[in-house]
Amino acid sequence: MKKQNLLLVSILLIGFSFYMSCTKTEETPDIIVDIKVSKDGYTPDEIHISRGKVVLFRIKAIDEGIGDDYTQEYYGHCFYILPPYDVMIENIKKGETKEIKVKMIYPGDFIFTCPYCSGVFPTKGVIHVR
Repeated sequence: MKKQNLLLVSILLIGFSFYMSCTKTEETPDIIVDIKVSKDGYTPDEIHISRGKVVLFRIKAIDEGIGDDYTQEYYGHCFYILPPYDVMIENIKKGETKEIKVKMIYPGDFIFTCPYCSGVFPTKGVIHVR
């Protein structure tokens, strides 16, 4: 009986830890951040956010990024916040806006980039969470 209780408590703690560490959310946003991405980079490329806020990032592609061949697996631009956030929007076409809501629970400075074209174009920025 004790082993079963211990196992149940362990499972609940692991589940709670996983729930608390999730950053992508469906919660109502506290802040909306509009970002434009092009071959020249992101505008703005520095963002300051208070820890614990839910942010709706709206990313609009100004140009075609790595290409406009929509039959390819990867095209256009993307928006990727590196771990521990590890959230990404892929394949943003020229003129298109895509959204993602993220709960900013980790303090620090976090890079966002477009892995598709970051080796070719200066697509990188920083989110400062305080």
